[in-house]
Amino acid sequence: MKCFIIRLKGHKISEKHARDCYNQAKRFGLNVKYFDGINGLEYQTHLDSLRIKPRYNFKGGRPGVYGCFLSHYYLWQKCVKADTPYFILEHDGLLIRPYPKGILSQFDDVLKLDRHDPYAENYNELIEAEENVPIEVENYQNEHMKAHVLDFAGTGEYMRGAYGYIIKPHAAKKLIDWIQTNGFNPADQQIGKNIVDIKVTVPSLVRIHPDYLGNMEEYSLTKNPDLL
Repeated sequence: MKCFIIRLKGHKISEKHARDCYNQAKRFGLNVKYFDGINGLEYQTHLDSLRIKPRYNFKGGRPGVYGCFLSHYYLWQKCVKADTPYFILEHDGLLIRPYPKGILSQFDDVLKLDRHDPYAENYNELIEAEENVPIEVENYQNEHMKAHVLDFAGTGEYMRGAYGYIIKPHAAKKLIDWIQTNGFNPADQQIGKNIVDIKVTVPSLVRIHPDYLGNMEEYSLTKNPDLL
């Protein structure tokens, strides 16, 4: 299974954390490569080329959110063309334990790799408490969806965070086809149960890079446009 880490090439913050995530993925035996993500400041050129449009004016039109979505979208296209599952990590998605070799048979479309809320104050404690928990795959539930976003996105119950997941090629095609007809949402909101089936690993196999906890405004390229 191919693993891609989305990073902004040449961007100091993105490069630093992507290296940490790359080394961890290699440590656990993944066939990992960097994927040069899209700088959100250049999003309009890509939208014109792809002939897709945002579904609504989300996240205040922050360019980093567009760049994030486009990076995932291009990987979904590659996944369909390669006709093989893709293990996708953002530059802040840190693999913390090996994935079971037979895990691909345990889900149909998309497997989210962190079951916890990265914004929770006790996130570290939740991750650490699972250190010796046997790995299982369960139906994913997002307990933090906002009602108005659910209406606007139109994708149904969506993932909270797209920093670590595995997607199969037929699921990537479902997302692409839906976007071409309906428009696109932020990357995590785009992956919703109205389009694809979503499972999650228990315990988490991936976590948000520790540097980001409590420092989202300092490090997040989607939240802080000044970082681009």
